[in-house]
Amino acid sequence: MNSQKKIKRFNELQEKSNLEINEEQELNQLAKEFLEMTRQTYDRVATTYSDVNGTKMIDSYRNMYDILFKTAEKELKKPIEDMEVLDVGTGPGRDIKFMYSKGVKKAVGLDNSEEFIKILKELEEKREIPKNSFVKGDMLDIPFDNEIFDIVRQNASLLHIPITIKGEMLDKAIQESYRVLKENGILFVSVKKGKGVQLIDTKEGLGARIYQMHTVESITKILEEHHFRILDIIEIEEQRKQSKIDWINVIAKKCR
Repeated sequence: MNSQKKIKRFNELQEKSNLEINEEQELNQLAKEFLEMTRQTYDRVATTYSDVNGTKMIDSYRNMYDILFKTAEKELKKPIEDMEVLDVGTGPGRDIKFMYSKGVKKAVGLDNSEEFIKILKELEEKREIPKNSFVKGDMLDIPFDNEIFDIVRQNASLLHIPITIKGEMLDKAIQESYRVLKENGILFVSVKKGKGVQLIDTKEGLGARIYQMHTVESITKILEEHHFRILDIIEIEEQRKQSKIDWINVIAKKCR
């Protein structure tokens, strides 16, 4: 079964209100295959991705950081200089560098792509990022203790995790972010607006990648189900050279 047929089948199962046990197993297995395809894709295009997105920080990204940091300072009642941030799906290190430039106490990047880790190691050797500012790992099993980060960023990373059944895949990723956040910690999530799982080529030389699309209602619902309180939702239309992306950015607070 090719990728498009797998995606079609996945979406058929995802849309069903009641799944048989064998269908739940099939849905989860397809999701695991999508995740492995995503990891392999980023390994393959890591250098190109770094060239395209590794250094530039466009105005909309800067603005989102400003909103995020101001919200975090207000909610946590301390300056960003005293905060520790986990950047999930950190890629080639652009955001680690940017956060340190803004005065963040400690920024740690997490990525499961071996090729991105190699790029991060090179940055560390060149002293462009501090030592111990990245780790190889998976957002479904974050390799950190409970309640140690003030902010967790899921910027264009959570969108690679398909929605399957309770306690798996997207559920698990959000549970892990909740777990490593301190009391009242702040979660930032950026996803693409749309429906179902889609195979999208952004026409940047990176090839097609698999995305779980969301609506404002769907991402709000799942975050609230996992005991996050929505603080802000910012929708952005980003025009790239050959494509347009509708982003849903959510800032939420960990609640008990």
